[in-house]
Amino acid sequence: MDRRKQVRSEDSGYSITESIKDLALTGFQLAKDTFFSPEEIAAAKPEEILSRMLSTKSYISTTSSLAELNNAARGNPSQQQFLEIGKGQCGTVYAIVGTDTVAKLPNSLVKVPQLLADFKMHASVKEAMEDVENLMKLEIHIPKLYSWETPKSKSFWTNNSLRFPQTADAQNFAMISSRVFPLPLPVREAIVDVLCPPSIQKHKSEFLAKPENINCLIRVYLGRRMMNKNNPNVKNFKLRNFPLHVNEMEDLKLDTCAFAHVMAQTLAILHWKAGVDGNDIEFILGSSPLLSQMPRSDEITEEDEWSLGDRFDFSRRSISMWLIDFNMCAKFEENPAGLKQIVDAFTWNDPYYPSPELTTAKDKKLWSEFRKRYLEVSRVLTTSAMPGRFIAEIESRGRKANVGELF
Repeated sequence: MDRRKQVRSEDSGYSITESIKDLALTGFQLAKDTFFSPEEIAAAKPEEILSRMLSTKSYISTTSSLAELNNAARGNPSQQQFLEIGKGQCGTVYAIVGTDTVAKLPNSLVKVPQLLADFKMHASVKEAMEDVENLMKLEIHIPKLYSWETPKSKSFWTNNSLRFPQTADAQNFAMISSRVFPLPLPVREAIVDVLCPPSIQKHKSEFLAKPENINCLIRVYLGRRMMNKNNPNVKNFKLRNFPLHVNEMEDLKLDTCAFAHVMAQTLAILHWKAGVDGNDIEFILGSSPLLSQMPRSDEITEEDEWSLGDRFDFSRRSISMWLIDFNMCAKFEENPAGLKQIVDAFTWNDPYYPSPELTTAKDKKLWSEFRKRYLEVSRVLTTSAMPGRFIAEIESRGRKANVGELF
């Protein structure tokens, strides 16, 4: 058999076949969503597209170059190359075109411990989520974790090193997981039309064609209001990690309380099931491909990675809220030091969570909803009094911050 058709790491047990079969099973749930047809999109205002798609209750058809590239590569191993789709302080993320697989490589050898911490915390959180599935319906998505590769993972690098760009250190450590796909083109176009400054709107096509604007994920900021969106630093403006502020969600008539409930449930599970502080985690909106046809479960089991790949339609995508980036997370103990640790992690993070510091009626309601849901989920997972102390400490810091602003 062609070696390219055995893209597998014997060292780790990871294979592209398993990745694609997981993607197929995910597609069953996504296919139940409401389809937003091309005709409806063409007739819709950009605000309506954002309101409907970012509600996470619809899926969409797109003819973007990214979708075409993935569809062309899904059954053609010669086109399944690793492309850079993101870079942070810890590592660089590469995606295999035509699959749901990504590899995160450390930016340097000194970043390997951070990447390993990301892998370990990711595994701990994923296991905790799976453990509570019989207790409650999970409202967050977390990328599947496939394997940890080292420079000694001979099979993995033999099969995959030539797939990486020449600039990548492709005999390195690597964390292999499933991909959070970017928002589809009609949504990106609507973001430019509604949420970007006029100077960018004038050059819309050129702006959208840039790689950093193709790989678009949205950061959901329930704890910040954007007041000067028409005067950003246009030079650095991009759609990758695009911040969506709570007032912008309100303008789009999105259900901010639903987002708050997702974050509250997720944080409670991290704290009281995984024992993880949640430091520097990210809540984002990203997409997933759907199935072009619906195979039976026995058909999924019988097919290999190439024939099964023909069933995926990367041009149809559903948007969901995802939890990513665990490299700064740490375990904590249920004592005063642990309480300070989780409170610090909450307050130092980007403004994803509702904030008790904000004083408008809408912000107070949003914090109340978050508080209520966090404590409800916590009571299912622990009899400790620490969840209540956590909320009380967050509110105390919020009051002190508000008093400080008066002087």
